Amino acid sequence: MPRCSSFFNIIPAYLMKRGPLFLLLLAISWCAGPALASDATVSTFWPFFDYRSSDSADYESLHMFGPLLKYETAGDETDYAIRPFFYSSVDDEGNSSTDVLYPILSYQAKEDSFSFQIIQLFRYDSGPPESGSRNRHYIFPFLFYGEEEQGTYKAFFPFGGTLYNWFGRDSIEFTLFPLYSHTERKGTQVDNVLWPFFAKISGENESGYKFWPIYGQSSKEGVYRKQFFLWPIFFSESLKQDTDNPEERRAAWPLYVSKETPKKSSTWVLWPFFSKTEDREKGYTSWDAPWPLVRVTEGEKYHGFKFLPFYADETMDVNRKRWYLWPIYKIEEMNSELIERRRDRVLFFLYSDTREAKFETGDRLRRIDFWPLFGYKRYNGVSSLHVLSLIEPFFPGNQSIERLWSPLWRVYQQRWDQQGNHVVSLLWNLYWHEKQGDKIAWELFPLVEYRKESDSDQELRILKGLFSYRNSAGGKQLNLFFTPWGLRWDTPSPEQM
Repeated sequence: MPRCSSFFNIIPAYLMKRGPLFLLLLAISWCAGPALASDATVSTFWPFFDYRSSDSADYESLHMFGPLLKYETAGDETDYAIRPFFYSSVDDEGNSSTDVLYPILSYQAKEDSFSFQIIQLFRYDSGPPESGSRNRHYIFPFLFYGEEEQGTYKAFFPFGGTLYNWFGRDSIEFTLFPLYSHTERKGTQVDNVLWPFFAKISGENESGYKFWPIYGQSSKEGVYRKQFFLWPIFFSESLKQDTDNPEERRAAWPLYVSKETPKKSSTWVLWPFFSKTEDREKGYTSWDAPWPLVRVTEGEKYHGFKFLPFYADETMDVNRKRWYLWPIYKIEEMNSELIERRRDRVLFFLYSDTREAKFETGDRLRRIDFWPLFGYKRYNGVSSLHVLSLIEPFFPGNQSIERLWSPLWRVYQQRWDQQGNHVVSLLWNLYWHEKQGDKIAWELFPLVEYRKESDSDQELRILKGLFSYRNSAGGKQLNLFFTPWGLRWDTPSPEQM
């Protein structure tokens, strides 16, 4: 029978010199008790360690000092954590994902690629494109190095260099920026001197110049024409002339702005306060007077009325949004052939209730967040509840926050399914309770433990074994003071066995 407390009384002094790891392993083995599965083991001495394993489930976990230290293996994946500083997950194929004080530092490694970042200002990314790697290495905004289809690039800002596929441009070359730079996008080349004041535009059948903000013009035959004067007050643009939806823009800002295409017309007066939009392709007309407080939309699939901060109800095809006393209460809905989704929110992130059903896969989700008190989630019949919820409502579904930060403040957790199985943990397993079918196991450290494998196999332990009682098919047994022997009775005779 397990005897946890006696371990600390009888261990010889010379074993203390073997090191803390040896003592921990010996303590775990001494404190081990049966769990729900026949091959499972649970060993606890709160808050120093909590060890659980099951060979049939290919699972093993060790938590030390509550949520601070973690070692866990499940299948081919192993997780390590020193919260809140470090979390790493590694599988048998060598793929790994690591966070250090997320979101400050993180890195991911696969068989043929590796990426590393520090608050997105320093990044190293290497690997073949088919692995999802961008092969970008930078210390933003100073040093850049990478490989693209155009070739290898490098830059040292602001002194000079070349960039490919950055900032929405196919290529960027610069020397002593903003003294000189050259950019190219879809064949349009722009030479800038003292950016953004002076520029020359060139390309195939394309030319132009600008003296910003005084005057500028550029054009490409059959494609576009742009002209501005005292930008952004006066400008005229003819765009997408080589498509079936050419666009005309005119402005005497902010008095008057217009955008006209065969499919859609928009006009603003005293931009952005008063406007009218007619979308002939989607079949609706809307008026803002003034934006963003009042809007009226008329159409079959696009319609609604907004009068903020009091009320809003607008439908945009399969999406519908409603506000009541903005920003107190908001409802967002999506109803299509593939998905049905509704989210109710009070004061943005204070309270959120999301329901989602995917008809193609049959997946169903419900998630409730009440900051900072609790979070609840039900996915395909499996539910979970945690208290407290300090950051999760602002970043729902963020796995790095879930694994590195959330366990630090989740003083209560519960997980259950529709078959009645459940797991409960209070204060990082000071009290825990598990039920799987008819099997039950629970503990309130260090007062009492209880295990039930069946009606004929039960065990009760007081003070980690100071007093223990077991009723099994082999009879009843009482043990006192952590001793391995005890008083037996109702033992079946050989004829009954």
